[in-house]
Amino acid sequence: MKIIPLLVVLLGTSLSVCAQQNPQLYNIPTPFERYSHYQIIARGGAAIPMGPFATGYIDKSTLENYSIAVDWILQKPFSVGLELGHTFFSKRIPRATYNIDGQDISAVQTRTIKLMPLQGVVNLYLGTTNARIRPYLQLAAGGSLVDYTLYYGSLGNQQQSLKFSYGAGVGSKFLFKKDGSIGADIRVKYNQTALNFDYIENGVGQLNATAGLFYRWW
Repeated sequence: MKIIPLLVVLLGTSLSVCAQQNPQLYNIPTPFERYSHYQIIARGGAAIPMGPFATGYIDKSTLENYSIAVDWILQKPFSVGLELGHTFFSKRIPRATYNIDGQDISAVQTRTIKLMPLQGVVNLYLGTTNARIRPYLQLAAGGSLVDYTLYYGSLGNQQQSLKFSYGAGVGSKFLFKKDGSIGADIRVKYNQTALNFDYIENGVGQLNATAGLFYRWW
């Protein structure tokens, strides 16, 4: 019968060892920490005209501002990726008299511009890969398809062109679940697009304030 107390002692020792070892299982790095991985981000929010663009052409903010980005998250605190955006500004000017090709016409002027930038993006992260809150700094550069259309009533003066575009931003990502794949993203970013045409002489400057969702995988 001495074997029963011995088994109890052995069982207790085993449980104690397991209790000490089990927490270590949760210290094993997740795949997101061990490997480079990818994420896709959809953003939307407000775009605010800035600088000469606001004073010379359109000073009205818009909510027709959104983008989608794909990033490659490196093992170091960096990521590189591509972002495709869409922003549409418009403003109606009360009826006035304009001289066009030597003729005076009375018309309601509607100012519009559509920007579709495709930019390469580099992010510098300030937190660990699985941090629930992970701030970042961002630099971006690329090209933007610009559609400038100025209407006098139903008549339009239009130019479509491809222009250099660049930007810088600051934001943060928020994981919904520890070690999870889905989270929220908030970002404030300044974008500048080179353009010198008609009412716009020193480019299109805009400040974007967006919120979105991201999904990451490896």
